[in-house]
Amino acid sequence: MSRLLLRISTMLVFAPAFAPTVAHAQPPVDPSRLSLARIFSSGEFRAERPGETTWLDDSTYATLETSTAGGVDLVAYNASTGVRRVVVAASAFVPPGSTAPLDVEGYQWSADRSRLLIFTNSARVWRENTRGDFWVLDVAMKSLRKLGGPSAVPQTLQFAKFSPDGKRVAYVRDHNLYAELVSDGAITALTNDGSRTVINGTFDWVYEEELSLRDGFRWSPDGTAIAYWQLDASGVRDFLLINNTDSLYSFTTPVQY
Repeated sequence: MSRLLLRISTMLVFAPAFAPTVAHAQPPVDPSRLSLARIFSSGEFRAERPGETTWLDDSTYATLETSTAGGVDLVAYNASTGVRRVVVAASAFVPPGSTAPLDVEGYQWSADRSRLLIFTNSARVWRENTRGDFWVLDVAMKSLRKLGGPSAVPQTLQFAKFSPDGKRVAYVRDHNLYAELVSDGAITALTNDGSRTVINGTFDWVYEEELSLRDGFRWSPDGTAIAYWQLDASGVRDFLLINNTDSLYSFTTPVQY
């Protein structure tokens, strides 16, 4: 009997420790007060940056501006008078079979201004977003065509450039160089030995990290040749970077260095 009383008294003593707590209502957020979440996470204080800007001639420049219809318009301004005109409306950036315009992250004019090379859907390689998708827009016909052919995996093209005559576009894909005819999409492989250790037309991690070198090829002025870097990293061993922060258990990432 004494043991039973002792156990009951013990339970009575500790029972309040397990009593449910009453949640107190949080005070309403005062929109006039700053908070860490408001400063760093809301986007309210993010710096506004001008769109990518290019000169069309000595008095006119073009830039990207948010369209009221969604997406961006490519607009031109007279630098002296400030007169504005829409060169390419956001509706022209809608791919076939889609209802939404491309998220234009960069663009390049052909020499005769008849075509626009569009960079979108980018992905990070090392520190910068240098992989993505490229589209060619015929400005007069308002027709869009994606580069790389049907076998190209999304977000795999790099550093696409018009040839000086605007008839072809060269780019890097999976460490190889290609040239594609704008008229019909015919693709010519300029290199075929690209791999993890043989790198054509771009650079490995250390060149980007230490020397800011990423884009490794150029058209000749007459468009008949391409000069490019080739790195042979077959003799470079892997350095194992230890990651202690992204998961419960640490793991290593091999980087040639």
